[in-house]
Amino acid sequence: MTGDGGEDDPFARIRHGVQTSPSEPARAPSTAEFVSPVPSDAPPPPSHHRTQGQVTTAWAYRDRAGALVGRVARIDKPDGSKVVLPQTLWREAGRLRWAWKGFPEPRPLYGLERFAERPVAPVLVVEGEKTADAARAIFPGFVVLTWPGGSKAAGKVDWSPLAGRDVVIFPDADEPGRKAAQDVAALALAAGALIAAVVELPGFLPGGWDLADAWPEGFAQAKAEAAVGAARAKAQPSGVDWPWGFRMDEQGLWFDQPTQNGGVVPTRLSAPFEILGEARDPDGGGWAAVLRFRDRDGREKTIPVSRARLASGAAEVRAELADAGLIVSPARGKADKFAIALAEVQCARRLTLVSATGWCGERFVLPREVVSLAGGEPVLFTGEAPALHYRKAGSLAGWRATVAARAEGNSLLTFALSLAFLGPLLRPLEIEGGGVHFRGSSSCGKTTLAQAAGSVWGGGGPLGFGQTWRSTANALEMVAYGHNDGLVVFDELALVAPEEAGAAAYSLASGQSKARSRADGSLRRRAEWRVAILSTGEIGLADHIRAGKKGERAMAGQELRLLDVAADAGAQMGIWEALHGLPGPAELSDAIKAACGRDYGHAGPAFLEAFLARRGEAMAIAKTLFAAFLKSVAQDRDSGQVQRAALRFGAVAVAGELAALFGVVPWPPGQASDASARLYHRWAAAFGRDAPREEREVLRRLKGVIESERSAFAPLGDNDTAEEVEPAAGRIGEARGLKTYGFRYVRGAEVRYLFHEGGWGEVFKGFNATDAARTVDAAGFLDKDADGRRLKRSYKVHGEKHRLYCVRAELLAADLGD
Repeated sequence: MTGDGGEDDPFARIRHGVQTSPSEPARAPSTAEFVSPVPSDAPPPPSHHRTQGQVTTAWAYRDRAGALVGRVARIDKPDGSKVVLPQTLWREAGRLRWAWKGFPEPRPLYGLERFAERPVAPVLVVEGEKTADAARAIFPGFVVLTWPGGSKAAGKVDWSPLAGRDVVIFPDADEPGRKAAQDVAALALAAGALIAAVVELPGFLPGGWDLADAWPEGFAQAKAEAAVGAARAKAQPSGVDWPWGFRMDEQGLWFDQPTQNGGVVPTRLSAPFEILGEARDPDGGGWAAVLRFRDRDGREKTIPVSRARLASGAAEVRAELADAGLIVSPARGKADKFAIALAEVQCARRLTLVSATGWCGERFVLPREVVSLAGGEPVLFTGEAPALHYRKAGSLAGWRATVAARAEGNSLLTFALSLAFLGPLLRPLEIEGGGVHFRGSSSCGKTTLAQAAGSVWGGGGPLGFGQTWRSTANALEMVAYGHNDGLVVFDELALVAPEEAGAAAYSLASGQSKARSRADGSLRRRAEWRVAILSTGEIGLADHIRAGKKGERAMAGQELRLLDVAADAGAQMGIWEALHGLPGPAELSDAIKAACGRDYGHAGPAFLEAFLARRGEAMAIAKTLFAAFLKSVAQDRDSGQVQRAALRFGAVAVAGELAALFGVVPWPPGQASDASARLYHRWAAAFGRDAPREEREVLRRLKGVIESERSAFAPLGDNDTAEEVEPAAGRIGEARGLKTYGFRYVRGAEVRYLFHEGGWGEVFKGFNATDAARTVDAAGFLDKDADGRRLKRSYKVHGEKHRLYCVRAELLAADLGD
């Protein structure tokens, strides 16, 4: 698949041909292209400036996936002064060079990689990288951020990550610092922050003091914490309107009961909490009030309280909130008033509730973060985040070096990692869900493929990011729903009952749950999803279905939704072809499994960020690569089923190529497409290219029955008249076993197997018997009636007339790919 860079080369637009130079950076020329994130083959940033001197300290700016995007360097001069200069990477004429040049606008935030790991934590914004490092130790409950360029550069920064967060700004103790803090507060609110509060500092602080300096007399850490808490409490979310008689203060929720003399009797109903806003799902249903509070251990909780549950009786709501740590009075009158307050409270702020991962407009929702280039309305994930294993550990750089880099020369690992990036592309490219089942013997490396692919999105569970097939049909549906627009990994197919395996493959790929009714008989709304599936097992889907008690056959549609790919690269090393310096395949598998346990969860979000940033370009490239792949793998006599499978292999190739284009994986352009094409041709050869799967299955099944159960055919002797045959000498014209399919007779050199209606139906249970006969006839193995129209022939046995399917024995010598 790798092109040569000509006009028709689909990779010409994404092949870089980068050369690097370790020379000292200069100012980037106007024709240079800013490079972000920094690729693995980039030269190291310089440690010396030719006029200012040696770099003393450098602060790394990273994106939300942990990838380096640039640095800010500090140079301490001999006279005690300091110089702070940015370092960014640029490309010109194929060469990468570091420049002492600022980030292009909008500039990134310092500390953004920690931001994604703590999606509900409040944010503390300070001025300066050194101050941010110091503030993290002082305020561990906050995500601490700062911006590059100093007090006058706040307007040049991308503040969109602050959407949906509580933001507190701790200014430097001088006029420029206070002015910058007010600017940041306004920018944060414009970006969608829930609150943006500026800490009020006492006037006696030394001019220019910040959190990186020693505590001045009269202002220690406790007072700094109190000042931050007071600022946050004062900036309650605006627009909250409690119903008549109810109020909220620092002591809790109260109801002021009026008395006959015009006074009031205050009654405390619960501990204090905040109303963050009113929320609903993307379709405008499921309205809820979103509460935020701290439990008695100080842990922050955010819980949506359904309006429907409040209207139908609030006992469950109170129990849920009490279980989460909010003190709610159980007294009957107080409890009723608490429910009334929540049912009638109004808030101008709106939030979007989503119960599954995936696309929500131009945003991609993950359980612990929302990947978006714009602020927009805050999104609250209400699904079971702990059960989905969307977690992060290590870094993207570590994952690239220890997992993705080892895909070079290993087509199966390249394909598995490419498949992991496919989920978010299914809807934009209008591709149906489905995936691949890696089949192989124990210890061949198939579990390594599953763990490596899963590490793109998360890990930390018993199977890393993956799930076990050992689940009920309903549970499998909910697992797929929870991974909507993403990757779902299922381990060991044999753990699901054979009777359920086929239906599960259909359901998971079709993206729709089983229809269920409400108590009143009306239809419930179905759960819907679209996922890329990676499955493993020692047995293939078709064989597993046949192993069931009923011995059912696998439908071609099931096999096309979960493509069976052998976990064997053909190099006598299981899934491996290249060992990357390790002594054997087992050691390589162990190394990758260990790496997946250290570094995971970064590549998927990084892929999403890059896709959103370059969506138009990415879609154009994807369509070009997709068409090129399909054209390159097509053969003249490919059946429609094989062409349908090519779409899935092509989609995986596109996902891998885009991951390379975005710099998320280190492999070169063309590697993912080459791996997908190689595996596709191998799969197509095993599946059969020139005829539908059902037709080959008909012939294989018929051949297998004749070969394995000849005793079920009663022998008949030679006869000159085809229409009238007699039992062979010494035989009574019956099969020697209890099962009978019909008769076998020999006429000279010709041998025929005559199937009666019951025997034919037994052979082709699960097929249409007449269609099966037409298939055998089209293949040239069926003798039809004398008129050439009817599929059965007339015979007399024991003087009785029978209409039988007459199968030529030449079928036994046919090569059916089995």
